[in-house]
Amino acid sequence: MRVAYCEQDKWQFDPRYTQGQCPICGWAPAGAPSAPRWLALANRVDWELLALFLFADALIVLGLVVAHGAGLLPVR
Repeated sequence: MRVAYCEQDKWQFDPRYTQGQCPICGWAPAGAPSAPRWLALANRVDWELLALFLFADALIVLGLVVAHGAGLLPVR
């Protein structure tokens, strides 16, 4: 099934790109493909914020490496 038609909304959509549901009302046609659980979970993650935190962590580690190499950190 490539194209489904929602009678309630008078809307034609492709269930492959809408996780098997009508994008307006959520109606799911019989036999429509559904998204795997990992894809539904991946769509909920804010990847830009996660990348920002990872970038900040990498900068902190890089700063510590440079500070250690310059002798700015106390030696134990």
